[in-house]
Amino acid sequence: MTAFILAASLMASSIHMTIDELLDKEQTKELELPKYDPFKRAKPLLVRKLSKAPVAKPRRTELVAILNEKAFINGRWYQKDDELMQGRVYKITDESVYIKQGKKIKILRLKKEKRLLEISEKDHK
Repeated sequence: MTAFILAASLMASSIHMTIDELLDKEQTKELELPKYDPFKRAKPLLVRKLSKAPVAKPRRTELVAILNEKAFINGRWYQKDDELMQGRVYKITDESVYIKQGKKIKILRLKKEKRLLEISEKDHK
């Protein structure tokens, strides 16, 4: 058993010296770092490109309904003197809305409805 321990200690000491020698050699060498940037492909995605940003077109002003001196325009209810992007509501009539922008007045009219459903009474025999 002592022979085994002695042999193991000799092997360990020779391995230990070999590791030390390798470490000394590595410390004297200058480490070469790879010239690879893992984020290179992501850089263009992180940069904002303001020049190619889509230009927001102004929404078309659409008058949908008029009820009790209020107008339903582009999904919101407006009354006289309310502000829109296109100007200020100047006047509301039964069939149209006047929007004033500076000295110009734009008139929005209700579209004529198409009859989607027509109910008629007929005698069935």
